[in-house]
Amino acid sequence: MSPLRDVLNKLLSGCFICQYAYPELHRQLRNAEFAEGVENALAPLGRKLATLGEPEAPDTFFARFIDFSEPVDRDAATAQLVELRDQIRPCLDFIRLINRAGRSETCLAPGDTISFADMLDSIENHPTYRTQLWDLSGYDFFSKSKSGKDNNDRLKLVLRALADAGYIVKRSSESANYVATGKMGYVHTILAWIAEYNSLSLDVGKSESHDGEHQGGLNL
Repeated sequence: MSPLRDVLNKLLSGCFICQYAYPELHRQLRNAEFAEGVENALAPLGRKLATLGEPEAPDTFFARFIDFSEPVDRDAATAQLVELRDQIRPCLDFIRLINRAGRSETCLAPGDTISFADMLDSIENHPTYRTQLWDLSGYDFFSKSKSGKDNNDRLKLVLRALADAGYIVKRSSESANYVATGKMGYVHTILAWIAEYNSLSLDVGKSESHDGEHQGGLNL
C-alpha cells in the first residue's frame, strides 16, 4: 500500500497520526509536499488536514470536516462527538489513577510512558487504587475489565481498551508498557476548550464525586 493511501485510510477512519502511533506516516506528513497531496485528496471528501502542536512542526495529524453542508457529514460528526463524549470521563478517571498508582506528576501527555509494573505494584499495595481500578469497569468503555480475575488481568484489560481506542500504544511488542499517543493530546485540547468556555476545573489530581450514571459521560 502506498504511503498516501495508508495515510488517507487512517485519517478517514478517525486515527490520529503521531510519532508514537505511526512514526513513519508521521514523518511523511511532516513533509510539506506530501501533506499538500493529502490535503488535496481529502478536500473532495469534505475533509481537511488538521494538526496539533506547533504549525511548523505538528505533533499530531488528523482529519476534520470542512463544513457540514452535507447531511452525511453532519451525521458522521455527530457520531464522533457522541463517541468522544462517552470516552472523556473514563479517560479522566484513568488519568487520575495514573497520577496516583503510576507515580506520575503529568497529565498523561503524548509520549508519556505508562509503566505496567509500577501501576500494578501500587494497585496491589493500596486499597484505594484497587477500588479505583475496579470502579473503572462501571463505564461501558472499560466494561470488559469486569471479566478480569485479579488486579493484573483488570489492569491489562483497561490498558487494552485504551489502546484499541487509539489513546495509547504498546512501547514494543515485547514490552508491557504503553506510551500515550497524539489522541490523548487531542482529548486534553477538547478538555481545555470545555474548561475555558464553561469555567470548569480540570485538576485531574483531585477526585470528584460521581453523581449520576457512569455510562452517560459528559453532557456534551
